[in-house]
Order: sequence, then structure tokens, then C-alpha cells
Amino acid sequence: MDKKIKLISTKSVVSLSVTGSYCELSCKHCNKKYLNSMIDIKDENLNDFFKEKNTALISGGSLKNGSVPFYLEYEKVKKLKEKGISINAHTGYIPSEQFSKTLIFDAISIDIVGSNKILKEIYNLNVDLKELQENLLNYNDFLQKIEEKKPIIVPHITIGIYYGKDSYEEQAIDFIAKINPEKLVLNVLMPTKNTFFEKIKEIEINRILEVYSYAKNKLGINKIYLGCMRPFGKFREKLDFALLENGINGIVNPSKKLFCFLEKNQENFIKLNGCCSLL
Repeated sequence: MDKKIKLISTKSVVSLSVTGSYCELSCKHCNKKYLNSMIDIKDENLNDFFKEKNTALISGGSLKNGSVPFYLEYEKVKKLKEKGISINAHTGYIPSEQFSKTLIFDAISIDIVGSNKILKEIYNLNVDLKELQENLLNYNDFLQKIEEKKPIIVPHITIGIYYGKDSYEEQAIDFIAKINPEKLVLNVLMPTKNTFFEKIKEIEINRILEVYSYAKNKLGINKIYLGCMRPFGKFREKLDFALLENGINGIVNPSKKLFCFLEKNQENFIKLNGCCSLL
């Protein structure tokens, strides 16, 4: 068991989009806004962003089938890997003919949901949940047969994504258990400006603790992290402390108040830099 809580900073991570600002879904919780803060992988000065950073997050907009088409920019991704860059990729649905191209990554981060309602109403995705689940199970089977270096699958859950209500998180966790992950990342729906959820009410912290506790008991793993995508301000402070008290294994970009508390009280923690899926 990990005894030290990991405090993870993402300052060493360069977020890249393989589609620029293009997306065919315009999900309710993003509406392409986060794409605008990413660097286009086609940027002619791409190498400059890695002069002092050693980790890349490969992401981008989705196609109508839920796939983030990293495979269309495979050669650019390959060049980054050849420079020794660690790579975490948000792939979404992975077409089976592209499975082999994922071997270049160190981690595959995939958002998992527990209901078709979320796919259709939040992600604007007209694909059946069972189809996506079968795809991930097939991909997991593919990886199990690979003996050389291969990426790990890191499931992500966004708590409260169904209009801030209970969002079938337990059902998502039940499915995640089928792939026996070594890590799980819990994010929390953010009230992002210029999105459908701009004025969404705060998710109840007790509900977040329920989901965390369920995941911990169901999966039996010691790498459950509170991810970078969660609200800021007082809510972040309260949530960080609540999960610290309940034994969370890692917190990404922790609130200053939490960090100062741990440092002042000489608590058992370790500071790390990078993408939590890689740590």
C-alpha cells in the first residue's frame, strides 16, 4: 500500500490537441472550450513547448463515433516519443484497426459513464453504451496479449456529470472492475463558462465521498486520484481536505490551503510533477 499521499502538479505537462479546436460533439460540459486552451499538435513551434517540459497529454475533439483521432497525427506523436516525452492520451472510442497505434503511449485515459442517458444527453453521442464497453473490453484483451512495453488503461469518472445529480457512477465503477485497472481518476463536474453547465450547482461533497468509497471497496486498488478537473475556490479546499481525511491516494493540483497544511504539520506526502495517469 502507498503510505504517502501524492500531491501532483501538472506544470510539466503540455496539453496537445490532434484536432485543433474542431469537435463534432460539443459536449455540454466542455462545448469546445477546453480545446481552445490546448496547443495544436500541428503548431510549427511545437518543440519549443518541450524545452523545459517532459510530458504530453494528447487529446482533442471527438468524432461522431466518440473517437479522438490521434491516429491521424501518428507521425507527429511518434516524433515526440522519440524525443523521450512521456505521453498520456485521451482516446475515447478506439477503432479496432487502430489498437496497435496506441502502443506508442504510456497511458490511455478513458472517460467511463454508467448510462446511455449521459452519452446521449451530455456527450451528444449517438452510440450505445454497450458498444463502447465492448470496445474497451476488446482493447483490454488486446493489451493483455502484448508482451513488450504497452500503455496502461486509466479510467476516469466525472462525478455529477448528469446535470449535477447522481450520475450512475456506481454503474460505471462496476464496469471498470471488469478491466482490473491499477489506477482510477475521479474528476468533478465544473461550472465552466460558456457551457451548458456554467451555473450548475456544486456537487455535494458527501456524494463525492460515496463514489470514492464505493470505488475503493469495489476495485481494491491503492491508486485512486482526485483529478485536475474539479471546481476551484472554497469548494476545492473543502473537497481536498475531505478526501485527504478519507484516505485518497493522490490529489492533482491541490489547493494551496491543503498543501500548506500538510507542509506545516509535516504530514506524510510526496510532491510529483506530471500527468496523474503516469504516476
